[in-house]
Amino acid sequence: MNEPSPAIKTPIRYESAIDLWLLMLLMLSPVVAVVIGGYLMVNGRPGDASLLFLAGAATLLVQGIFVVPCRYTILEDAVSVRCGILCYQIPIAEIQSIEKSSSLKSAPALSLRRVRIQTKKREYLVSPKDREGFIATIKQMAKLD
Repeated sequence: MNEPSPAIKTPIRYESAIDLWLLMLLMLSPVVAVVIGGYLMVNGRPGDASLLFLAGAATLLVQGIFVVPCRYTILEDAVSVRCGILCYQIPIAEIQSIEKSSSLKSAPALSLRRVRIQTKKREYLVSPKDREGFIATIKQMAKLD
C-alpha cells in the first residue's frame, strides 16, 4: 500500500509504530492513580479518591496532547512530522541520508524501531510502522543512492 512507484502520488501517510512497553509506561501513572483512588473510595475517603481520579485524568489529557496523533506524511516537497501538538516539516531537498536506527534519543516516535533522517543542519528520528516502505519512498523522492 505504501510502496513507492515511478510516479509517487502524494501525500502518503505513515502511522507511527507503537512499542507495547512504551504504551504500558505511558499508562502506568493513570492506572496507578485509578487503583489507589478505588482503594481510597472503598475505605471511606472519597475526597482523596476524587483527587487521584482527577490526577489520572489530567495525566491522560497531557499525554494525549503531546502524543496523539503520531504520524508522518510525505508531501511533494517535504516530510511532515506530527506528534500531538508538535508539528514540523523536513524539506526533501535537504535530506542527505536516511537509514534504520534504534537510537534512544528523544523524538516524535512511539517505538525504538526508528528511521534516522539526516540533513545538513540536524538529524530527525521517526518511527513509521512500514520502515522499509518509508525509507524507499524518501530515497526515491530525494534521489538518494
